[in-house]
Amino acid sequence: MIQSHDREIIGGHLLVIGGAEDKYNERRILRKFLELAGGDGAEVLIVPVASDFPEFAADVYTHAFRNLGVANPRVLRATSRQDVVNADVERLVDGVSGVFMTGGDQMRLVSVLGGTKLAEALRQKVRDTKVVMAGTSAGAAAMSTSMIVRGEPSSHPHKDAVKLSPGLGFLKNIIIDQHFSERGRISRLITAVSYNPYNLGIGIDENTAIILDGKGKLEVYGQGTATIVDGSQITFNEIAEVPDKAAFSVCGVQFHVMRDGLVYDYIDRHPVQPANEYLLPDLG
Repeated sequence: MIQSHDREIIGGHLLVIGGAEDKYNERRILRKFLELAGGDGAEVLIVPVASDFPEFAADVYTHAFRNLGVANPRVLRATSRQDVVNADVERLVDGVSGVFMTGGDQMRLVSVLGGTKLAEALRQKVRDTKVVMAGTSAGAAAMSTSMIVRGEPSSHPHKDAVKLSPGLGFLKNIIIDQHFSERGRISRLITAVSYNPYNLGIGIDENTAIILDGKGKLEVYGQGTATIVDGSQITFNEIAEVPDKAAFSVCGVQFHVMRDGLVYDYIDRHPVQPANEYLLPDLG
């Protein structure tokens, strides 16, 4: 169980997306973001600085949100850290009910945004208001205190499977991995959790999201699944004892694979049993 002082306080919701969400057709996840942000009255801020082409990313989401009824989405127009430092923070965040961080490179996002007045203002919004903070791909990975910045898919966990660095800190003691099933990232998430089993690992598939509230509820939403790697019950872990390129043993890891509509208690660390048992199809 995570102690209350060791987790971030969430006033509204965090919407953490595994990347490649539908932006042109049904747009189910983007619709959910706007629903949580106040529906027709949503005031949206787009943060595209993770992207190699932030203006292009801003345009894509601006058009998507306008098509869904948001008249004037705000955009952080920044291509450098100096631009973020010089930004009019009060104008950007005043009255905002939804913040959307785009994909790209999470190291770029954190190195440009981290430690600025804007980052602190966003963190304050997450704590104290009903704002929904959303991030997709790199924007999802950067939400946690400790984030994955590098790591190639491998057939088994090994000590060098992943590189971690500090994130933006909207979520404590949770590590997010994205494009999860599509890119075979289970080994690197196991490795990341093994470095410090106090952290909960969550791998999110493309066009899939998890929605977290301040009461410990995590709901899976979208087309794929979320894979939860819980290391709190690990009984044997030799990651510190093996050479850098070597495989390692770890025992007692708990896994949960959850699809749309299922709920997990991320504070007490257990799935919430669905209210109704699923009926098996009649195969005749």
